[in-house]
Amino acid sequence: MSQYLSVNSYSSGSGTRSRSSGRDRSDDRDRSSGRDRSSGRDRPDGRSSRSPTGQRPSSSRGGLEREVLPEVRVLLQDQTNPESLTMLPRESRTFRFTVFVLHFAISLMESEKGRAALIKTGHKVYQGWNRHDRKDVIFRGDVRRHPELMDQAVDKFLTNIRNDPPNMIVSSRLIGEGVVQRQTWANVKPDFEVKWGVVFRLNKTVIDNAIVAAEGGYKEEFQRFLFLMGMSTAHELVHAFVGVLTGDSTTLTPPPVNFPRQGSSNSAPRGESGRYFEGELVGFLVEAYYRQHNLGDQQAGKLVARARGTQGTVYYHIDEDWMLARLSLNFGANNFPAPVSSWIPTRVNLSDIAMEAKRQPSGEDFGDRDLTAFITRINNLPVERVGSAELREIMSMAVLPGRIRPREVPKVK
Repeated sequence: MSQYLSVNSYSSGSGTRSRSSGRDRSDDRDRSSGRDRSSGRDRPDGRSSRSPTGQRPSSSRGGLEREVLPEVRVLLQDQTNPESLTMLPRESRTFRFTVFVLHFAISLMESEKGRAALIKTGHKVYQGWNRHDRKDVIFRGDVRRHPELMDQAVDKFLTNIRNDPPNMIVSSRLIGEGVVQRQTWANVKPDFEVKWGVVFRLNKTVIDNAIVAAEGGYKEEFQRFLFLMGMSTAHELVHAFVGVLTGDSTTLTPPPVNFPRQGSSNSAPRGESGRYFEGELVGFLVEAYYRQHNLGDQQAGKLVARARGTQGTVYYHIDEDWMLARLSLNFGANNFPAPVSSWIPTRVNLSDIAMEAKRQPSGEDFGDRDLTAFITRINNLPVERVGSAELREIMSMAVLPGRIRPREVPKVK
């Protein structure tokens, strides 16, 4: 691995469609849209000498007026050298889409039910470890006697991702919608910070296709892209949170932490914290399948809710009114879990094609190499502050897809 980070100037053509390339990780770090996600598992990262504690964040419950993303980096990874990145400016369509899904995911996790689901995920992970595992992780304390310790860990994490969110790398090397690679961060930071503990990437092809839908007048299809990628971003942030608890690169998430629990007669069940969080919060997993559409391979796909029924896995069409309300940041407690049993049932057949199967890989990726030095160099780059007014405009693209581009300010004569 070369010992430099090449950062290039932004090209105005970054919003046009480009086929993704490279390969996704086959473990928990790949948040895919189709049925084969069950192969995922959690692989945490570095070690810290302190258990995480913190104050409860209050940002999303007070409305957008006081909300900001104070330190945002959006970078493009689409060149031959995986370490060669392009900084994207705030006016780029890719930057704005990425900020939307990031703010959506953080706000979802900050909501009353989102926070509760993350706390429950943390408890489930901790309870699933044996005595040996608990000696090796950084999280300390008996949460069965002192459950407030997990509350503190969650609140510190939520404060961290709001005030200093992960570097968002839009990559042409992914097949699934998103992927988190956890790193050993203890030698860089004495306590976990998500910008130092993970490499966070979203799929460039999916985002490029979303921009095509927005600018082509496919409003409902664009909304499906926003929801799919917003939920994917939340899913990957949960994997980052498990890294807060473990602090190493070997402790796996216990098998019961999944939704629905995975495993067959030929394979051992595996833990997957992102799926467990989705199941606890909304009550289903989002999956996308190809269907006949004017956008062809550039579509978001038919979004279905994979839920747990009395007789096993069941599928429903995701109610679009419910989805749009969530995209509008309506995260009231009475909206969770989703009322999937009242939605229209559907089937997923063996002949159905997951949208990820339509995405092609491109070249060399990071593999399993340590990326601590790479992360350090990224964190020396400039950041953008997205203030409340700009954030309101970006979030309005849920109903006004044309806001994928910033509004032009009339020139003063």
